[in-house]
Amino acid sequence: MADRARDGRGAPEGRPALARAAAAAAEADTEIGTPYRTDRRARMAGAFIDAPGLDGASGWARLRLAIASPGAKRWYPGAGISLLFAVGFVIVPILVQVPSPESILWSIAILIYSTMFIFAFPVSIALPRRWRLAPPVVLLLSSLAFLPALHSDITGLWVYVAVSAALCLSGGRAMIAVLAIAVLAALLNWFGGILWPTTTPVWAMPLVIGSVGTLMAAFSRNLQTMQQLRATQRELATVAVEEERGRVARDMHDILGHSLSAIALKADLAAKLADRDPAAAAHEIREVQTLARATLGDMRAVVSGYRQVRIASELASLRTLLPAAGITAHLPTTTDDVPERNRELFGWALREAVTNVIRHAGATNCWVTLGPNRIAVEDDGVGPAPQSSAGPAGTGLHGLAERAADAGGALAIGRSRHGGFLVEVTA
Repeated sequence: MADRARDGRGAPEGRPALARAAAAAAEADTEIGTPYRTDRRARMAGAFIDAPGLDGASGWARLRLAIASPGAKRWYPGAGISLLFAVGFVIVPILVQVPSPESILWSIAILIYSTMFIFAFPVSIALPRRWRLAPPVVLLLSSLAFLPALHSDITGLWVYVAVSAALCLSGGRAMIAVLAIAVLAALLNWFGGILWPTTTPVWAMPLVIGSVGTLMAAFSRNLQTMQQLRATQRELATVAVEEERGRVARDMHDILGHSLSAIALKADLAAKLADRDPAAAAHEIREVQTLARATLGDMRAVVSGYRQVRIASELASLRTLLPAAGITAHLPTTTDDVPERNRELFGWALREAVTNVIRHAGATNCWVTLGPNRIAVEDDGVGPAPQSSAGPAGTGLHGLAERAADAGGALAIGRSRHGGFLVEVTA
């Protein structure tokens, strides 16, 4: 029982709390966005686009879903604010330097280009992975149309191309694309300085492109990591809920199997004593009432996560339960040698093994051997069926094997020295 807190039995309140917290976290996360796919291709799809149902859609329907998705709606405000750069560094110079009718047309063209930038990222989500470079390439080629008006200053528009590439692509591909755009900007500025002399340093805009693009690539990578953490959180919530269900089912089987067997034995004994010894029969019925109430309390404790089984209390109950079943009990007199970490596991082992002795063994004697790291229960009944050598077949023994494995121990079953059944748990 070196790690009882891990399965919630050594610290009973922990497991239900974990399951409830994990399930609540999954529920809350589902409200924030749609479930994320956790495979590699999904991680390439972008970091904060929530686009439900894209896998089942195609063509224009898929495009509409991507553009109207919750994640795209979160992208639009930030993209719109970034266009202030285009207004201040592109549209205003055009309005100042270019004659009036022509300047207005160029300004409208810049606004169209800005709209293309806003939708480039959501559109890339709707595209197959091999085509996600298309939106940045379209933006780059479209910017060349402004060469007559802006000359080498069109590199100012390539900041948007770098941002689009950083978001549409992923990992190393995004960084390669950003660096390539910065190099192209440096080359254009160098040749443009010969054709269209300017006072702007050749390295200025490439530095801006590289800095902004790298920043956005890192930002996108962080968001992708958050996406993976959300997916992991959801998976852990599912695992926690499944483990909690298994714990409750296992504990309910062990508790009900033991308690109902005891109740049935006491009730049979009371029925036999009813005619010849009414006082003894009444005593047995009162014990049945006590057992029934204790079982109800145990069931409630299992559901709330506070049920604990201890080796000492199980031995104490067996001193009356086994004789009532007509079985002679050979029990240890003390549990002092058992370390604290093993007492709960050995309690569960004793409960399950003796329940099987009473219900299935047909035995007249039951021996319990107890040590610091081992407990063995033997009887002189019919013994194990041939298939038992392959491992625990029953639900109770299967649950006991899980408990032993969780504690770093093992369950062994076989034929006892007395010809009956042997259940041995080591920890």
